[in-house]
Amino acid sequence: MLTVGSKLFKLSPITACVVIVSTALVLFLFASQGLKEALESVGLPSFPLVPVSQSQAAVGSILGVGLAKGGRNMNLKLLRNIVLGWVATPAMAAILCYVALFIMQNVFMQQVFV
Repeated sequence: MLTVGSKLFKLSPITACVVIVSTALVLFLFASQGLKEALESVGLPSFPLVPVSQSQAAVGSILGVGLAKGGRNMNLKLLRNIVLGWVATPAMAAILCYVALFIMQNVFMQQVFV
């Protein structure tokens, strides 16, 4: 978080507060069962209840602050590396899980339930 908060875009105390509040709001919106039910009860569309990463929400908030400030001082190389990490992490986890299950089934003859 230190890298994101200081190297992606230099935050002032006010913009850091905005980032924290918007990150917390996003996490609340995507995790609140009561809000989902309240919105649906009055016929409004609701947010899906999905797990949301706090670090991804914070990076999105910092990106929003950077864009609001004109986007000139953003470290786009670091942002590219962060986004690549977001894509590569679940892909690598899926591949490693597949290989591990294959080894468990075919090498150790363990039944893997699907």
